[in-house]
Order: sequence, then C-alpha cells, then structure tokens
Amino acid sequence: MSFSNGPNGLPPGGGTGGGGSGNNFHIPSSRESCNSPVLLQGIATPQTQKSMARVQGSAPAVAVANLTTGSSTQSVAPVTAVGPTDSLDCSAEVLSAFECPVCLEYMLPPYLQCQSGHLVCGNCRPKLQCCPTCRGPTPSIRNLGLEKIANTVKFPCKFSNSGCGSIFHHYDKVDHEETCEFRPYSCPCPGASCRWQGALQEVMPHLIKIHKSITTLQGEDIVFLATDINLPGAVDWVMMQSCFGYHFMLVLEKQEKFEQSQQIFYAVVQLIGAKKEAENFIYRLELSTNRRRLVWEATPRSIHEGVAHAISQSDCLAFDTPTAQLFAENGNLGINVTITQVNESLR
Repeated sequence: MSFSNGPNGLPPGGGTGGGGSGNNFHIPSSRESCNSPVLLQGIATPQTQKSMARVQGSAPAVAVANLTTGSSTQSVAPVTAVGPTDSLDCSAEVLSAFECPVCLEYMLPPYLQCQSGHLVCGNCRPKLQCCPTCRGPTPSIRNLGLEKIANTVKFPCKFSNSGCGSIFHHYDKVDHEETCEFRPYSCPCPGASCRWQGALQEVMPHLIKIHKSITTLQGEDIVFLATDINLPGAVDWVMMQSCFGYHFMLVLEKQEKFEQSQQIFYAVVQLIGAKKEAENFIYRLELSTNRRRLVWEATPRSIHEGVAHAISQSDCLAFDTPTAQLFAENGNLGINVTITQVNESLR
C-alpha cells in the first residue's frame, strides 16, 4: 500500500470512511528497519463498525541506542544563581567571547585556557593534542574571571535557528535543551535502525517515502490485530492511526526479561506531534474476551519522548505472556484502540 495523502492531508487506509474490502496493506519489519514489506491484510468496514488491521510481527535486528540530537554538552559545575537583574544583555558581541573555536557552540563553565589565553569547550578539549588557535599546549589553565562573567550572561538555546527564542543562564541551558520542543525529531519507528532526523513537519513525509510498509487506518475507534504473538524473541508490531487531523503511531512491543525468565508485552500510542499537542488527546487500549477485560487509558506520548521512555516510566499498557494468551485467539491478539480529543474546558 502506498502512503499517499488523502483528504485533509491524511493518508488513506482501511478507515471507517468506507472503501472496498480485500485491500492489501503492508506492515513494517519491526525493529529491523521497517523497510522490508511483509504482506498484511486490512478489512474496511462500514462506518458503524471499527476499522481493523492485521499486523504480523517479525524479529528485530540488533538494536541501536536512540541518537542524541546535536552535539553533546558538558556537565555543568554547581554555581550560585545570579538574579535576572544582574544579567548582561545577550548581545552578539558578548556571546562571541564564549564561542568554542572548534565546534562553534557556546562554551559552558568550567573554562580552561592555554598559556596564551585561548579557550576551548569541555567537549572538544579531550579530542585535541594542542591548542587549536596557537598550536601551543592543550588548554588546561582555569579562567575563573570568565566564569564569573558567565554567571551574569544569558545564552540562547542551541536550537534557536529552528525557532526557539528562549535564553537561559548556563546552569539552566542544558536542562532546557534536553527537552526543547524545537530540537530535531528522530524517526519514530521502533528499533532505531533508521537514523533519520528532521523537523516535525518532515516526519510524515519521511514515513511516507521510506517506511511505505506501515499500515494506516483512519478513524478514532479501530482494532489493532497483532498476529503471531508467539514468535520467539523480541518483536514489534507497528501501525498508524489518523483522526482529528493528526497521526498516531501504535506500537506493541514484546521484550524478553532474562532475569525474570519471561516475556513482557508493552503497548503505547505516540502522537506525531509536540508534547503540548499530545496533551489534547486521550487514548484507550482494551483487551476483551470471555468476560475478561483489560483497559489502559493515558495521554499519548509525543514521538519526541519515544516508546523506550514510555516503557521506562511504566506509562503504557504492560502484560505478560500468560495474560496475552487469555485474550489471544489462534496466536493473534486484538487490541481495541480509541483516540479521544479532550475538551479544552476540562483540562
């Protein structure tokens, strides 16, 4: 299935808006690269019924840690905070004194200089054999005077070119940049095999072009059918859901807990959007069969945060293999997924 856009910029799928039956969809190859298509069947149903997609999981490649955005930052030594009234204006002339001659990022305390007074940032210094400015010995002399001045200066966010207009003292700058909404987005496909990064508005075009095998259903109430949940090892099942003018990524991830000798399933919904936008929605996951029901409701995670972060915070539906078998039928697990838009007056 191609990932071409439909009305309102939403990609077509086996949605609640009708469509003929017998449509063929493709699924991602889970944590490998989501590029190798595997046949998936979707069922388009009338508007009075839920859309359903049948998703088959596959074993992952060796997982790679999520990429950090931008250049790394050095740890900041504790300092006494200086009030805003004592801050210097963030002028280009003042800030130029804090630019590292190697990476051109703003240096943060502690500051080390060479015998000639040339500075270099703490990230670049371990990689140098000499001063990059005068070719003398590597900077190793503490510049306490500049550190006092730095306590009065406000630095712009490193993502200012992407639209962030905030400025901070050096002791607040690093914390902000770790969660800045203007930092680059990574590919949201699980497994980190794809190393793409870009702006938020480029995420969906990337998925459309590179990860064509991901199934997309339209409508706020659908059924996500994960097939072959008894596959050995770690497995991911992934699909997209489009509603309310937004795109959501549904992920069911199975991990092996060797220390506990068991397998755990994690189900979470991510918004292809910023954290503030995600707060406008609630998602509901429900497993039900034979008078049993397991329900999870939560606010979607922004893809900025990622599935791994949601799992580490226990902010997802989690259940073990025996529980999964209670709700599975012939090795397939159906999850009812409902997205609700929150009334602004209730937030």
